[in-house]
Amino acid sequence: MGRDNYVCVNAEYPDGWSIWVLRIVAAGDEVVSEVEVPLETRGVHRVASFWTVRSGRIVAGREYWSELGSDPSPEWRAGYVERL
Repeated sequence: MGRDNYVCVNAEYPDGWSIWVLRIVAAGDEVVSEVEVPLETRGVHRVASFWTVRSGRIVAGREYWSELGSDPSPEWRAGYVERL
């Protein structure tokens, strides 16, 4: 295991894999990233990732994936929000 295997797994993903970095915020050894992942057969996903970095290496991480449009807002909220 290690960084070479991590890169290979992502490089060889079979479903039209690409990643668009939308935002990265870092404070000390904590890093948060927001990316968009368009998949040819599964739609567009947004990913929020929370990383702990020490000495230039990721030592811990957690990701939350959501498919755009998969969780529409309820009708009662329509008067309080503006669709992006």
